[in-house]
Amino acid sequence: MMHVQHLPSLLSTAAAAALALAFSSPASAEKLVIEAGRIVQDSATEITDGILIIEDGRIVAIGRQGEVEKPWDAPVLGGPDVVVFPGFVEAHSSRGMDRPNENLDVAPFLDVRDSIDPINVYFEDCRRWGMTTINIQQGNNCVIGAQGRIVKPTGMTVEEMTVRPGFGLKLSASPKAGKSAATQAMALRQSFDGLRRYLEEIVQDARDGGDLAKREALFQGRDLEGEKAKGRAMAGSAWKVDGLELIPRGAIDEKQSPLLDLVEGRGTAFIWCGGAREVHVALEVARTNGFLDRAVLVLDPSCWKAADVIAESGVAVVLEAPMVHLERDPVTGKEIETFVPGVFAEKGVRFALSSQNSNSNSLWFQAARAVGLGLDRKTAIDAVTRVPAEILGLGDQVGALAPGRLANVLLLTGDPLANDTWVQHVVLEGEVVYDRAKDVRNKYLIEGVEPMGLEGSAQQGGAGAR
Repeated sequence: MMHVQHLPSLLSTAAAAALALAFSSPASAEKLVIEAGRIVQDSATEITDGILIIEDGRIVAIGRQGEVEKPWDAPVLGGPDVVVFPGFVEAHSSRGMDRPNENLDVAPFLDVRDSIDPINVYFEDCRRWGMTTINIQQGNNCVIGAQGRIVKPTGMTVEEMTVRPGFGLKLSASPKAGKSAATQAMALRQSFDGLRRYLEEIVQDARDGGDLAKREALFQGRDLEGEKAKGRAMAGSAWKVDGLELIPRGAIDEKQSPLLDLVEGRGTAFIWCGGAREVHVALEVARTNGFLDRAVLVLDPSCWKAADVIAESGVAVVLEAPMVHLERDPVTGKEIETFVPGVFAEKGVRFALSSQNSNSNSLWFQAARAVGLGLDRKTAIDAVTRVPAEILGLGDQVGALAPGRLANVLLLTGDPLANDTWVQHVVLEGEVVYDRAKDVRNKYLIEGVEPMGLEGSAQQGGAGAR
């Protein structure tokens, strides 16, 4: 028999469950049909009166109504007023972590996995903004930072969120807080010089009869079966250490291993440049150590002044907000405005737009504003879909809607770059992870509707206070 004194706690539990249900996504179906008055597959291809079929998290068919067979047993989402668009791709972000920077200058052995907070409100906002793929990298205040991770903005654990672990390494060519440009450049160069000296020492130690087993013992818990069997030569590196192929990979210090992966062409470097001067340092370090073709420059707006050098190098860039660089003519005092994406587009540099530090924090806003400032629509859409997907090595998976690709799909109320359009639903790998009609926080902000169970939770630091 239920005691009366238990009723308040049971009601509280029920309210919490209702709130959790409101924030969570509906159960995913193995099949899903999306119907739309307009499907924007990519920046160059559109379908009117279209239909998109999803099975097991991937798009299996897309076309006009009547030309694609609709499975009878699949739920249907959308309608004639809906515009379908691929999920936005964020090429570089330092949000969603407990803190973006570390105290250590050189820390490639760290992993942002240990800093990502799955319940950070940033990921909830990403769903609301239609950002379905995010590359999380350490902040800019470093010399060589942690290993990054590509995630999707849903999941109770980092593992559930992960799209690609251990992706990318953050470098900074701009002075860390308290350092000069000269000491920053020196520290960056010396990190790779130190790697070379370290590798030469362990090769010489092995030739002198050193005990590599002692080195392997430093990395207890690692799977060394394949690493003990054989080493690997430095194929593709700009510099080589003779005899490194004799060294089991498990014998290499894990503090150095991420740098070796980068030098050998198995990693991507995201290099922060806070000014045009630092671009030269970044390109020199990447070229000298053999990873220029795996380098991506993350640029402050003032770096447009180095656009010719960047174009010559062939590297892709991520343009952080704002998109208009302002400065005063030192002689006349006149304020000069430079539209940064326009400069890079003219020079033929591949670029992705970043929402970081934007007033709206959304890629939609960045792309729409770029068009408003003079960038052509195709280039703007590519800069928030196709190009960032290619930068992340996911160009055949996300950034466009086509059979075989991951079903990361946005259902919008209008044109993707219109200022009165909002995200109605987000489908992520075939699962509906956002429904605006069930967005309790949005209802509270726009309509003043107090979500059930949130009364008082803001004062207690509960879910509604995030």
